[in-house]
Amino acid sequence: MTLPFAKHRWVWLLGMVTLTAGVFTAGYRWAERSYLADSARLQANYAQQQRQQAEAQAEALANALRDKQQMEEQAYRVGVALLHARADLARSQAQLSRRISHVVQQDGARFTGLGPDSLRLYRAALGYTSVNEYLPAADPGIAVQADQTAAPAGGLPPLALLYHAADYGQWCQQLEQQLDAWQALFPPTQGEAHAGP
Repeated sequence: MTLPFAKHRWVWLLGMVTLTAGVFTAGYRWAERSYLADSARLQANYAQQQRQQAEAQAEALANALRDKQQMEEQAYRVGVALLHARADLARSQAQLSRRISHVVQQDGARFTGLGPDSLRLYRAALGYTSVNEYLPAADPGIAVQADQTAAPAGGLPPLALLYHAADYGQWCQQLEQQLDAWQALFPPTQGEAHAGP
């Protein structure tokens, strides 16, 4: 005896194949949609990461450019200040040079070295601010009058000493101002400020 559904086996078989194909197709489409959704999410994440990285790089570049511009402005200000300081030193040097012969004449030949006025100018040429501090009183020696003292027999004349002091003082002050300008441009860090011998 054959069962009624057995004669139509091919119908059942065709139904099963159709059902299997339908399930397979549905599964394939679900997997494809899932893959496309994952792919779109990954692409969106990658694009967001790239955008964030580009924004971070743009911000870092903008900060670097701002820092560079600030350093250039600071270097310009320091350079201008250094030029003004050198011009001031040159004016000071010219004034000292004009005063040298006058001071030597004023002291006269009664001193065996620098007289009080020459010594004051010598100290001023070296950059001392309180030029009258620690100056000895004018002592012409044992002569009755200051103009009766004998002229020095040897050694450096006051003119040579004063010109040397003026040149050396200008050189020292230029070095000091260059150092100040360098420190203004590149201030020492806290560790460098406390480091010492």
